[in-house]
Amino acid sequence: MVETTRIWVSVATAAACVIGSACGGESDSGQMEQAFVVVPAAGATAPPPQGTPMQPTTGMTPVQQPGQTPPGPTQGPPMDPASMDPATMDPATMDPATMDPATMDPDMTPMQPPVSSDGPVPQLPEISGECPQFVDGSSISVAGHGSVLILAGPAGMGGPLLFYWHGTGGSSSEATRTLPASVRNDILSSGGIIASFNGRDSSGTDRDCSGTAAHNMADFLAADQIAACAVRDHGIDPRRIYSTGCSAGGLQTGCMANTRSSYIAAVAPNSGGVVFSQPLEDPAHVPAAFTMHGGTGDNVIVNFGDTSRTFGNAISGAGGFWVECNHMMGHCRTPSDLQEAAWEFLKAHPFGTTPSPYEPGLPASFPSYCEVH
Repeated sequence: MVETTRIWVSVATAAACVIGSACGGESDSGQMEQAFVVVPAAGATAPPPQGTPMQPTTGMTPVQQPGQTPPGPTQGPPMDPASMDPATMDPATMDPATMDPATMDPDMTPMQPPVSSDGPVPQLPEISGECPQFVDGSSISVAGHGSVLILAGPAGMGGPLLFYWHGTGGSSSEATRTLPASVRNDILSSGGIIASFNGRDSSGTDRDCSGTAAHNMADFLAADQIAACAVRDHGIDPRRIYSTGCSAGGLQTGCMANTRSSYIAAVAPNSGGVVFSQPLEDPAHVPAAFTMHGGTGDNVIVNFGDTSRTFGNAISGAGGFWVECNHMMGHCRTPSDLQEAAWEFLKAHPFGTTPSPYEPGLPASFPSYCEVH
């Protein structure tokens, strides 16, 4: 990968952008706004001998050994609940759907579902401090960020995590307008989480990926905590952590792909990307990229077709897989079928997927204007 010099917007320039004209995407009212964009270049005990299965207590599912006949009501002596030590129980044999929370030790390590197979496991950030609760429809404060909208499905299913970044002048609710209902439903029904950041509540203590103050690089610290906690506490699959966003949020997405390549599996920037390529945090992993833009009509001070291609070329140049979709409908005016294709792309690219399943060609359901680079 070619490393280039990072270019940061000055405070004065960012202020001029914010004061002189709003940027990047749609506000809550749906009014298209302008943008000035500058982007920086338990160890477990052994199972009981076969033939002497343990009888479960109320609220627990029996563990059946391979090739063993399911235990009947008269097989083996009943187990004494007083003899059960939660500290030595194997989480891999515990079924959360049948366990009684009242009988569980709150100090036990939360059960984590199996990681998706056939690929490397990312290096997640360490949890720092208290984890937020992932309640559907709630707003959480985490790692200095004051407001992240959480849309969450059932825990323990091994679902995906999707970070969403809105455009300048927008809010966290943009995710519910931009992501089609079919995409949101698919994520939540599989036990996943959508975490949508409200830029107005950013900690704002680091540099800016877009130059519009819509978001801040310090927001990635909040994303780190959400990712680590969601894997541990909600059962998110660590190989299926993705990012998307529009305009300034699309630039934040490109920035996140580079600065969090150690755990971001794939990204789908919408009228985003980067102006100049940035070094990857972990050169050993290059996130797959699905860029969406409006071509020559996608202009808000800069052309977002250009920023998308700058990002995509850096991804493919570093050995990653890139698909470009020019819908020719202007800035952030991405059709629903393209958004659905973007989600299918992300799902098909868990962390470390190589080669891409799309190398031979894109699915027939994808818009014809999408192309593999």
